[in-house]
Amino acid sequence: MVSAEPDPCGGAARTTDVLVAGSGAAGLAAALTAAVLGRRVVVVERCASIGGTSALSGGRVWVPGNRFQDDPVSDRAAARRYLAGIFDPGRAEMTEAFLTSAPEMADFVEAHTPHVFVPCPGYPDYHPGRSGATLGGRCLDMEPLSLRSVTPVADLIRMPPGYLPLRHAEWERWRQPHRYDRSLLERRRLDRTVTGGVALVAALLDGALRAGAGVRTGLRLSELSRDGARWAATVEQAGETRVIRAEHVVLATGGFDQDPGLRRRYLPPGVEVSTAAPGNTGDALGLCVAAGARLENLEQGWWTPALSIPGEHLDGVPFHRALIRERGVPRMIVVDRTGNRFADEAAPYHRFGKALQDRGPGACLVFDEGFRRRYAIPGMAAGDPVPSWVTTGDTAEALARRLGVDPAGLAAQIGRWNQSCARGVDDEFARGDDPYDRYYGDPDQPGNPSLGPLDEPPLHGVPIRAATMGSKGGPVTDADARVLGEGGIPVPGLYAVGNAAAFWTAAGYPGPGATLGVAMALGYRAGRATAS
Repeated sequence: MVSAEPDPCGGAARTTDVLVAGSGAAGLAAALTAAVLGRRVVVVERCASIGGTSALSGGRVWVPGNRFQDDPVSDRAAARRYLAGIFDPGRAEMTEAFLTSAPEMADFVEAHTPHVFVPCPGYPDYHPGRSGATLGGRCLDMEPLSLRSVTPVADLIRMPPGYLPLRHAEWERWRQPHRYDRSLLERRRLDRTVTGGVALVAALLDGALRAGAGVRTGLRLSELSRDGARWAATVEQAGETRVIRAEHVVLATGGFDQDPGLRRRYLPPGVEVSTAAPGNTGDALGLCVAAGARLENLEQGWWTPALSIPGEHLDGVPFHRALIRERGVPRMIVVDRTGNRFADEAAPYHRFGKALQDRGPGACLVFDEGFRRRYAIPGMAAGDPVPSWVTTGDTAEALARRLGVDPAGLAAQIGRWNQSCARGVDDEFARGDDPYDRYYGDPDQPGNPSLGPLDEPPLHGVPIRAATMGSKGGPVTDADARVLGEGGIPVPGLYAVGNAAAFWTAAGYPGPGATLGVAMALGYRAGRATAS
């Protein structure tokens, strides 16, 4: 547990202006904004660690019209066209609020925290063929940040398994782990320098605390009731309950996809696991229903394929690693139980994750020795010995039998794949034709950077699973993140941001960092609304 004054739980019930439940980027953006604008703010986090799913993420933020672009106004207009075909057309006011506030949020964060954004000029939108799409510049990364330079409370930020403090530009330059500058990584380790989601959370936390916010871990918001013009928020800690009274409550508790029951109840049946933080078990849903809120978009999520390494856990819960970059390189395919491919493996993770869940369980990532020498998957760097959890076979049929895949089907599929690679064109799913596919391919390979035969035995395979990075359903909100009741009237003083709210994006996912970009923009608007 940690407390930064004011302590919300010392002794009798406490009072504050704004209570934020959850310490991910959305909640901290709201806390930072409200505190800078003069409100008394308390952040409560149910877990012992700070940062939620944001700390497990790459930390990049999708911000159309950001200050790094040559013509931010024109880019915002282009993004409006682009999003019209992706976001819910019935919630145009939400899209407009995002386009207006995302650049403001980024500038505000830089002005009031140690966070320094840098552009990702070559990182394409996820639908590069749509009108208004760009091939780079909307996604923002950050400069590395030393934890020695920020609040000591940042020591409690959640560190994901296998964490490496790499900037996105460094990954673009080095691509594979065997090329990483290990001396640089070691210097960063010794200096406690972080990047990605850990750095984003550390900067937001530092800014919020310096602006006067308080934070407390190990406190779970369990009940909300009205107490005159304020909310009486019941929080639980080690079996004891206390009450914090607040004029405004911002729910930033994450999604519900780490609760197996809620996952089965609301999400498609093909979704097997979640890569989100363990505490994302739907705390906001019950609180909002009790407050009279309307729930929507519960069937949607931020889809991804995931790989599970035996023995990896986070807070006692099995940890699953999203497969983002690994699917774009040559000498690898993904097959179902019949041994056949079923989608473009190199497609954006949400699109391939949806194809994976629609196909059902039993899919496997299959690669050859050429892949093992050159490329990596989570838990296995290029050239590493094959881990015990990876299955090996001298032939396609032998590997298939060990994986539980149809032997004749896999052998025939590899034959077709190798013929496609020889022609340089994927006849089945056009892998490598799309700019996004090529972005994650092998830039050193001539021709199609995503195609390469599986012709160097032995072959290897590992099961993969349909997962969520977070759920997208929850209470419906307005453009200031105010929770709406059944009649569309805001519930006084109640807000929901990030994956705790219903994303008006519906099934859409526009580009890298869109989850955090939307979440932080609405967190910024919520914090501003509490001060108006």
